[in-house]
Amino acid sequence: MTAYPWEPRMSRLEGAFEQIVERLGDMNARLETLEMKTDGNYHALDEKISALAANFESKFAALDAKFESKFTAMDSKFESRFAATDSKFESKFNFLVGLYVSSTLTIVAVVLAVVLPLYSRLPPLH
Repeated sequence: MTAYPWEPRMSRLEGAFEQIVERLGDMNARLETLEMKTDGNYHALDEKISALAANFESKFAALDAKFESKFTAMDSKFESRFAATDSKFESKFNFLVGLYVSSTLTIVAVVLAVVLPLYSRLPPLH
């Protein structure tokens, strides 16, 4: 047998191999294009999500600041109202204490004014 019958087969195999290489190269180029598009879409989506997250963070921070200022204002209102109520209560309490003390002293003075003259009229006990 000569080497001649192998040459047409080898040339057909080489041709098929070249076609396969060419098709694989085309497929590789398409995959690289799709990969670049996918990477671009991923980065665009990631940027949009980051922008939305930053937007939400700033809105939540503004809302938190607004609530904090409202609660601080309410707290100061309550503090001033409680201070005014406490002042009124303290003045009324002091008035009642003064009234109690003066009524007690008045009762003691009346009792002394009535009892002392009567006591001085009693005969000695010896």
